[in-house]
Amino acid sequence: MDQETKKKLEEIIRVNHAGELGAQDIYNSQIKFCRDSKLKKELEKISKEEKVHYDFFEDQILKKRVRPTLMSPAWKAGSFILGVITTRLGSNYVYACTEAVEEVIVKHYQEQIEYLDNNKIDENLKKKIIKFCKEEDRHRASADQSIKESDFGIRLFKNFTRTVTRLAIEVSKKV
Repeated sequence: MDQETKKKLEEIIRVNHAGELGAQDIYNSQIKFCRDSKLKKELEKISKEEKVHYDFFEDQILKKRVRPTLMSPAWKAGSFILGVITTRLGSNYVYACTEAVEEVIVKHYQEQIEYLDNNKIDENLKKKIIKFCKEEDRHRASADQSIKESDFGIRLFKNFTRTVTRLAIEVSKKV
């Protein structure tokens, strides 16, 4: 494997590890502060799936000796705060957060799948990302369908969340 390909694989593992860690922190803070038992059960189910994703990328970080992002403490704090704020704002904001984040993640995973497929490398990694991408898309679709009303505040929040998620991805690839 050439150096450029190795670097790209490390970037994929690093950013996915960071993203799944962020997802854990968002969902866990939402679960902690959620007062709606039905929503809490949904969040717990999603969190369990996200934990499987995180565990896979944690294992890849260790096995392939990839440096995690240096931004983890900042992402951890931001994810926790995002989870708390959305929970306090109500279920529409919890769902809007999930829908916006997962929309960006699905697109991001699809780009990674295309890269891995085009370059015929790491078939196991590609299969896992395909599986995780489908699960993330289910989370996105379910959240989108659960939003009761999408007013200006919700739309603004989703745009903000998408932008922050894209920024976190780009920074985590390199830092």
